[in-house]
Amino acid sequence: MRKEDVKKVYETKQDIENRQCLQEKLKNLPSSPGIYLMKDSLGNVIYVGKGKNLKNRVSQYFHNQKDREPKVEEMIQNIRDFEYRVLDTELDALLEECRLIKEIKPLYNRQMKNEKKYVYLKIPQKDFPKLEIVHAWEGRDDGALYYGPFNSRNQVEKALEFFNDYFLLRKCTTTRPMNGGNGCLYRELETCLGVCTGKVSQEKYRVQIQALCQVIEGKDKSVNKRLKEEIKEASEELEFEKAGSYKQYLMGVKYIQGRQKFLRSIHRNRSVLLLEFLDEYNTRAKAFLIRGNKLIMSRVVHFVGKKYTFNKLDLTNNELFNFLKEAQLNLKSEILESEGNGNPRQLTSQEVDEAQIIYSYLNKKEGVFTFPVTKKMLKEEDFPEKFMEHILRKIP
Repeated sequence: MRKEDVKKVYETKQDIENRQCLQEKLKNLPSSPGIYLMKDSLGNVIYVGKGKNLKNRVSQYFHNQKDREPKVEEMIQNIRDFEYRVLDTELDALLEECRLIKEIKPLYNRQMKNEKKYVYLKIPQKDFPKLEIVHAWEGRDDGALYYGPFNSRNQVEKALEFFNDYFLLRKCTTTRPMNGGNGCLYRELETCLGVCTGKVSQEKYRVQIQALCQVIEGKDKSVNKRLKEEIKEASEELEFEKAGSYKQYLMGVKYIQGRQKFLRSIHRNRSVLLLEFLDEYNTRAKAFLIRGNKLIMSRVVHFVGKKYTFNKLDLTNNELFNFLKEAQLNLKSEILESEGNGNPRQLTSQEVDEAQIIYSYLNKKEGVFTFPVTKKMLKEEDFPEKFMEHILRKIP
């Protein structure tokens, strides 16, 4: 008997009625952006997802498809109901999905469920620090230098392995002379400076740490060039396993550097106004005010296009103008608060997730108009009028 026939034999009347009910709900799904929550027989939310087109996205779960992952198939077999929420844009859906997954922690949202997926590189404040991978930034001033968070432990481990050997960092547990002053096995293999010989000064070791930091922060790319040369040389000598190892190291280093570049862009706290039109006639738009990694405010506004001259606009009743007035006040407040806090604090995993969503959306989404907002602009009393005029000139 086929697997499909076995399922039919054990399918109850309630199962059939439930499936028919779900099919009816699918018919009524809108073709709009939004999020959906899959529920089991007890009403528990087992999965949260998002879709640019809810009807197409949710319907995929109830069509027969080959080669589904076992976890996805298992989740589908447990769906007894679903609910959805229509949102204005795909960005709204992405951010809401992220928030709900963190809040509800559904069983099948493995990708974003586990806080421990994030790791940091840590350089402790010690005389001869080791480069460490830690799961959490302690949130206190322990004097250590942290890089991250990183969401790919595998890439970080590859980079760590390379950094340890390339910069000859301490690997053994002691800084005291051992083995008659000849040092540990790592020293004999020449993969560390030999701190355990007692002959390495703090100044010499500090130079290595400083060079490491330059590479992690992307200020020194000579290591990348060196690894590319090693890959080429090993390949030419038909040492493909060695070439593969170097390639893994290079991917790890580039991942660390790329992630640090992204995190630096967040800490710059640049302010951006994002406009995304909601109809083909450009009469309604969703306005987002973003500062650094944070969505400050958003609102749907009825957009007055170029067929009207700026001087004829009734500004007191114009939704975009009023949005800009509030944006000016909110941004000034955010800037004062951030400047009063001194050095930027370490971001939480949810803040990084949301920042990544915003960062990707700003860089990849078509049909979205972005307008940088500078501190100099915000200081001008007529900022709303000038900025609105600027927007009208840029929008086609």
